[in-house]
Amino acid sequence: MTLKSKFSLYSQPFILSCIFLVLLSSCTTTKNNTDYLYFQGVEDNVGVQQKETIIQPRDLLSIQVFSKTLNQEQAAIFNIFSSSSAPSTAPAGASSGSGNAGASQGYEVSAAGNIEMPVIGIVKAAGLTKDQLQTLLVEKISNYVKNPSIMVRFSNYTINMLGEVRSPGAKKFSVDKVTIIDAISTAGDLTEFGRREDVMVIRELGGKKFYYTVDIRSKKVFSSPVYVLQPNDIVYVAPNAKKLKTLNADVETQRKISMYMSYFGIAISLISVFVYLRR
Repeated sequence: MTLKSKFSLYSQPFILSCIFLVLLSSCTTTKNNTDYLYFQGVEDNVGVQQKETIIQPRDLLSIQVFSKTLNQEQAAIFNIFSSSSAPSTAPAGASSGSGNAGASQGYEVSAAGNIEMPVIGIVKAAGLTKDQLQTLLVEKISNYVKNPSIMVRFSNYTINMLGEVRSPGAKKFSVDKVTIIDAISTAGDLTEFGRREDVMVIRELGGKKFYYTVDIRSKKVFSSPVYVLQPNDIVYVAPNAKKLKTLNADVETQRKISMYMSYFGIAISLISVFVYLRR
């Protein structure tokens, strides 16, 4: 028997087993690379959701009052800059350590949607934008401050990031407008196991929870009603099938598969020997 024929005898079972293993591994579905691409189809112009942030109960507002005149003493009573300088009779609704006065934190919107300020008393804030609240406060304070100017800002713009992001947790922002892209970027982007087509935003409005699904692979994300996030929104990124398969892996099943593959290898070796002896 020539060397070539011997090689042919040994190689045939080996080649068959290699082909079998390749076919077995190819049964595992590979994820389409485009599933990891963001903003697909943005070659066309896309309308961006410009909805303003709405004040909600439990929001914390920074409210600064000024006079356009040289006399700023009129506005001083409305600007409580620290808990140490705040009077002991601080109004409910302006926050301190206990949720009342303390301008270092701001005015807390009550569960009923109100804030309470010195002199002018209770003001309905929930349901308004900060610009609308500014206009309302100018009307009320103009009786006590000449030519008032008011600046309203959010002091607790917090977004909760959960699920398959690289840095989950409560993310605090010092701006008055946060988009879902801002929040994802602050969380370090999604992990490879995150479902980019199934990003959920949970929002509380009027004591009820509302659920929205966003596909950040699509250009439609820019026109989504939750493109601009509200304070205390929850952004949850669901795990993909690859992660779920890992989490649900049965150790006993994996052991059996490994055992069967060992048996298969032994069987291939025996067949090789048998074929060789028959020749």
